[in-house]
Amino acid sequence: MSPELSEAVERARKGAREAGELLDPPTEPFRSHLSPEVQAVVREWRDSGDFDRALAEVIADDPDLATE
Repeated sequence: MSPELSEAVERARKGAREAGELLDPPTEPFRSHLSPEVQAVVREWRDSGDFDRALAEVIADDPDLATE
């Protein structure tokens, strides 16, 4: 990234932070509140392709959801 672009990005971040539009980075690592059992079920659903199929069905019914 060029120095000029880096400076522009930093100014934009500062403005967004001051406007309350940019949250500070988390102070703790992400920790799921789902139990290991539920995480396993969700992972299995995702890995099986069923999640993608269900998502495609929902988007087919309402294409606007694809951009929300």
